[in-house]
Amino acid sequence: MHALLSILLMAVNHASPKQWDLAEEGKPLAVVVVPEQPSPAVTAAAEELVRYLEKICGAKLPVVSESGAGQRPRVDVGPTRRARSTLPPEFFQKPERIAVRSDADGLLICGGGDRGTRYAVYRFLEHLGCRWLAPGEENEVVPRRARLAVGPVHLDAEPAFAWRLFNGSRPELEDWGMKLGMNGFFSPESAATNGGAVYYPSACRGVHAYVQIMPPEKYFAAHPEWYPMIGGKRVPSEMAGRQLCVTASGLADEFAANVRRMFDEDPTCQVVSISPNDGYGWCECPACSELDGNLCGGRTTKQGLNSERPFLGDRVFWFANQVAGRVAEKHPGKQLLVLAYINYAEPPDTVRPLPNVVPFLCHYAPADYSRPMNDPSSEANRQFNDSLVRWVKVTPNVMLYSYVSKSQWWRLPRPVLRSFAADIQYLHTLGIRRYYCQSALSDWALDGPLYYVIARLLWDPAAEPQAVADEWIGQMFGPAASDMKAHYQAVEAAVRKTGKSYAGSPIREVPGLFDPALLDEALAALARAEKAAVEAPYRTRVAEAARVFRYGDAMVRAIQAGGEFAETSDLAGLDKVLALGRHALQHHRQADAAEWLQSWQERRESIRDIGVLAQGVGVAETKDGRTCYNTDETGRGDGANGWATVLIPLPDRSKPLTVEIDVWGESELSSIVVNTKADQWTRIRPQTRLSGKPHWETLVYRIPAESLDPGREVQRVGFGGGDSQIWIAAIRHRQE
Repeated sequence: MHALLSILLMAVNHASPKQWDLAEEGKPLAVVVVPEQPSPAVTAAAEELVRYLEKICGAKLPVVSESGAGQRPRVDVGPTRRARSTLPPEFFQKPERIAVRSDADGLLICGGGDRGTRYAVYRFLEHLGCRWLAPGEENEVVPRRARLAVGPVHLDAEPAFAWRLFNGSRPELEDWGMKLGMNGFFSPESAATNGGAVYYPSACRGVHAYVQIMPPEKYFAAHPEWYPMIGGKRVPSEMAGRQLCVTASGLADEFAANVRRMFDEDPTCQVVSISPNDGYGWCECPACSELDGNLCGGRTTKQGLNSERPFLGDRVFWFANQVAGRVAEKHPGKQLLVLAYINYAEPPDTVRPLPNVVPFLCHYAPADYSRPMNDPSSEANRQFNDSLVRWVKVTPNVMLYSYVSKSQWWRLPRPVLRSFAADIQYLHTLGIRRYYCQSALSDWALDGPLYYVIARLLWDPAAEPQAVADEWIGQMFGPAASDMKAHYQAVEAAVRKTGKSYAGSPIREVPGLFDPALLDEALAALARAEKAAVEAPYRTRVAEAARVFRYGDAMVRAIQAGGEFAETSDLAGLDKVLALGRHALQHHRQADAAEWLQSWQERRESIRDIGVLAQGVGVAETKDGRTCYNTDETGRGDGANGWATVLIPLPDRSKPLTVEIDVWGESELSSIVVNTKADQWTRIRPQTRLSGKPHWETLVYRIPAESLDPGREVQRVGFGGGDSQIWIAAIRHRQE
């Protein structure tokens, strides 16, 4: 039976009274009954029930064991003898199934397992009017009643998705997740009281696991052959790149032994990730290359990537099977998570994951969050959906890795409720029953009702998303609800109107993404909401949502202005970027956005110091008394970031251009290049070369008119590259 989110009220039997009085005028009229030896989770469920009932009516109901229940009206919590005699045996075979019933003796609140009992208590409290809109006591709704009476009630529900996961690592997040019916990722320390919800073991927290399970500081010295050969040399694994040599003798045995040990030491743990480290860094040894050839022909993939890369899906899941088979010998019921990500996102060509392997498919690349994942009008989602459907044919164990929050998006507006709700409903039709949110589900000020809607749909995909969202908005904002609803609708419409796609790169994707007039409407709706929300807690909640959105709106406009400046290089446009960005950071300071704005400030300063706008240079420094800039932002030794460009305004492109550059004599500058066409750069050499001595010199470059871009009023001139160290103090230009 799938979840029924709304409480079903009906007559139960002729012996039941029309209602049960639980408390009146601060005095308890009933008792909470638990089994003679309740589990920690059932005890916690009973305590939560008593705590919230006291908040509602001021009366603290006693908690007693079955032998001490007496003749008073009773509220049974958990698998009491009464529950076991009332509910059918098959009910207790489904740990997360819940039942709330009234009968002649009182109320019965029970789950098929301990965690189900926790959920059943919260669903009953919701029936009484409680709501948990976001983490924190300040975001809960608890009705107040002098007399607490409960009429006939009958609820029987279970979640549609077996795994409903998010990053609930902090107590307040886990608490909120339990109340909304999520079941992980929680902490090992709370497993007893939450009924054994899903968590990562302490020895391997998080999904990228190779380096955690086979730490190079423990193994590399004795077994360098277990680590990847890159460029002909064995190197240790790293979390951000560098994997393992999966074909190495003895590696799978030791890897599996470490995983088995985690389950041995923590028997309640259900899952361990055995996924590769983040990024690339794959082993290039002959044995691994031969394995790729045998399994998938050594093919490449470009799905969602910037360039063709070797396809590693078969290699990754081949090794996962090697480990999974060994783990299953001792722990057959445990699950092993394996990412399907970047160049191993597609299903393997020939390998089929074992039953205890859970492919963790990332909706990352390709991805278009402006539309549902099965919308064929989006090429990115068409590709992703093709991969998703093929995965479902390969194994029934697929779990979606959903980017419900996207840290790379700089906390900018991200209206994904409509598309993500449709995604959950679509996944359910495909038979997928595992869903993970890459999110702590805590940033409600940015995302509004998104998390609440997701949690509800994971129990009941048939629920109407907008109706759930409207409930959240009404409870969250009270008298300002209609204006806040208009605000959220305007933000969503601002993206839908442009029709543009976006995934996770603000600089590249924000320009042109939002309709400015609809963003103005969203701001106006917020202003109305602030006037309507005059009392706590609504005033505080509206103010927080307004603060975050005003930051996002101004930063969106700053990025938009940056895109326009890239086309015109008008200095007024640069100043507009700075003004809008500074205004945004007055409302909220997001680290990546602040760093981006600082780079624009440095460009502005480069005009003051150098005479033209320079991009891709380091911070100002001094040589022989002159302020200068190095073309390598990160300094010598990393082999990168040595390329820089300058923008030279040039209204008349019919005449040659002379460029004079004051350069430190020890710089590595032999020529410049001019962006003659979109993909064509023309090399220009100076009239004289640098001396190589430590003093300032002037190089003169004469650029013929035919080397200029006739279609741009601002010419782009570049120099450097690789690890080049070039110090520039001034650039002058003229036409004769």
